[in-house]
Amino acid sequence: MKKLLIILGVLLIIGAIAFAVILFKLGTIVKTAVNKVGPTITQTTFVLNSADISPFSGKGTLKGLTIGNPKGWTTEHAFFLKEISIDLVPKSVTADHIVINSILIDNPEIICEISGLNTNLQDLQKNLQPSDGSQPAAAEQKPEAKPGEEPKIEIKSFRMQNVTIKTAVGGKVYSVTIPDLVMNDLGTKEGGLTPKELSFAVMKEIATQASQAALKSAAKGDLKEKAVEGLRGLFGGKK
Repeated sequence: MKKLLIILGVLLIIGAIAFAVILFKLGTIVKTAVNKVGPTITQTTFVLNSADISPFSGKGTLKGLTIGNPKGWTTEHAFFLKEISIDLVPKSVTADHIVINSILIDNPEIICEISGLNTNLQDLQKNLQPSDGSQPAAAEQKPEAKPGEEPKIEIKSFRMQNVTIKTAVGGKVYSVTIPDLVMNDLGTKEGGLTPKELSFAVMKEIATQASQAALKSAAKGDLKEKAVEGLRGLFGGKK
């Protein structure tokens, strides 16, 4: 009996040490996960430089996230997010359902490159589109997760503020501002969304607002007619 108690005590100590290691390496875990999963979702370069997250509060900062362009585009990238403030539930990081209380992105650099009737953001959204062309399923239509499937993510509050879109067309670059992008309860009703479903939902909203802002700029004579047609072509808009 004494020997059994000693063994159990050792196992508990080992478990506590392992748990502490996981917590104190929370930022490393997040960075590794993002850099591993990101390129498979966007089918482009996807690099996060660093992640510093408190193992106790779940609050922290992600720095230097660059999302590259799909093949065929010439600008240096589609997105550069210098700093992302994040507040997540620490213990959920290693679970099947990751809960993020809030994400705040301030002053992101977004480049909308236009060629003919197409844009880099449109191609990026196509990469995120489900293979059958469908939208993410509603909660009642989604099957229960099976062991080994990718984790589901829930974001209670997503905000992107002080956003300037650089519209690149014909060798020139025009800057256009868009309103703050606010999205709440992403994946809440569905019991979480896959990383690709979340990316699709956010990317669609960003690209839609970018096209609308650029069209307003075009109405003031800032962009060429071909650029206007390309932006109107985003997501089935009228040409």
